[in-house]
Amino acid sequence: MSRTACAIGKDYVPASFKGVQFYCKEADVEGGRRGAEGEFPFGEHTAYADLGRKIRVYNLTAAFREDDHVSDSQALFNACESPGPGLLVHPTRGAVMVACRKVKVKDSIEESAGETTAELEFVEANERFGALSGFAGSIFGIISSGLAAASQASFLGNYRPAQAPQPWTVDVINTAQRVIAVTAAAAEQVLTASSPYTLWRDTLNMHVVASDDGLAASATNVDKALTDGHRIITAVVQDPEPKFVIFRRLANSATAAAPMPQGSAHDSEQAVLTRQRILSAIGMAEAAMGRKYSTIDEGLAAMNAVLTVLDDEARIAYDTCDNALFMEIRKYAIEFSKMMHDLSYRAPAKLLVNFSGGVHPLTAAYVVYRDAKRHRELEPRNIIDANGRFGPVISALSPT
Repeated sequence: MSRTACAIGKDYVPASFKGVQFYCKEADVEGGRRGAEGEFPFGEHTAYADLGRKIRVYNLTAAFREDDHVSDSQALFNACESPGPGLLVHPTRGAVMVACRKVKVKDSIEESAGETTAELEFVEANERFGALSGFAGSIFGIISSGLAAASQASFLGNYRPAQAPQPWTVDVINTAQRVIAVTAAAAEQVLTASSPYTLWRDTLNMHVVASDDGLAASATNVDKALTDGHRIITAVVQDPEPKFVIFRRLANSATAAAPMPQGSAHDSEQAVLTRQRILSAIGMAEAAMGRKYSTIDEGLAAMNAVLTVLDDEARIAYDTCDNALFMEIRKYAIEFSKMMHDLSYRAPAKLLVNFSGGVHPLTAAYVVYRDAKRHRELEPRNIIDANGRFGPVISALSPT
C-alpha cells in the first residue's frame, strides 16, 4: 500500500520538560530487556536468564532560534537541574515521567549566531519510587513540592476532630470519611487486574480508614489515605484528558455537608476539604500541562478551571491567616499561569467567518485556508444542511 505525505507530522506535539517548551530537532528512545548470559568453556550450549525490562532512556536534541534563545535555553537548563523527576512531553511518544540524567547547552557563536542547541538525556522515573513516593515527581518540580508540603503541614495542624464539641465530632469525621471514600472509589476505578498488588492494598487501606471512626480521627491516617489515592491516579492514568476529568471531579466533591460552628469543628472540616481540593488542583494542573489543545480557548479554559480551585483556597488561607499556605498557593498559581499561557497561545485561534448566506464547504475552505482540500477540517465543526452547505456563519481554526 502506498503512503501519502499528508500524514507527515500529524502526530507530533510540542516538546516540553517540567512545563518548559522547546523545539525538538531529534528524538529517540532506548529500551530492551536485561538478561544474564551464560557461555560455558569447552561446551556448545549457552544459557540466558531474563532479568526484566531495561529502564527506558530518552535522548532529545532541542533548538532555540528566537530572539530570546539564550534565556529560553537557560530556562530549560534550570528545569533539568531542578530537584526530582518531572513530566516530559515527548514529541512522538507522549507524556512520560522522567529524570534528567544530562543536559548540554551549546552556542556556536561563530557559525550559528542566534541559535542555541541542547542535548538532553532523560531516564524514566520508576513509578514505585517516583510518582508513588511523593509529589517531587511533578511537572513543576520544587514548586509543586512546596505547595503539597505546605498543604500537608496546614492539614496536620488544623485537623483535630477530637477537640470539637461532641455533637460535631461525628460530623467532622463523617466528612473526612466521605472524602476518602470518594477518592478511594476513583483510584479503584483506574486500577486493572494487572496493576501492582501494592496499589490494590493501598486502596483497601483507604476503605478501612473510610469505615473506621477511630482511624479517621487521626490526621496522619486521613492525610495518608487522601495522598495515596491521588498518587495512585497520577501513576496509573497516563492519558492527561481523563486524568484532568478525574481530578476535577475530586475537587468538586470536596464540599461541606452541613454548616459547622466556628471553632475547632469548622477548622477541622475545612482542613479536610482544603487538603482534598489542593491535591486535586495539583493533579488537574499537571494533567492540563500534558494535554494537547486544538484552540487557544481550550487551553485557557483548562487553566481557568485550575485557577478557580486555587483562588478559592487562597482566599480561605488568607482569611484564616495561614500565611505559609497562602504564599505557596499564589506562587504555584503564578508559575502555572505562565506555563499555560505559553502552551495555550501556541495553539491556533478559533475564528467565526460570516458569509451572509449558505456556503459550500469547498468554497469556505478556500476562503479561510486558500486550500479547498481542507474542507474536511471545517465539516466536524459546522452543521451541513440538506443542500450540502454550511450556514452563514462558520467556525474554523486560524490558518496555520
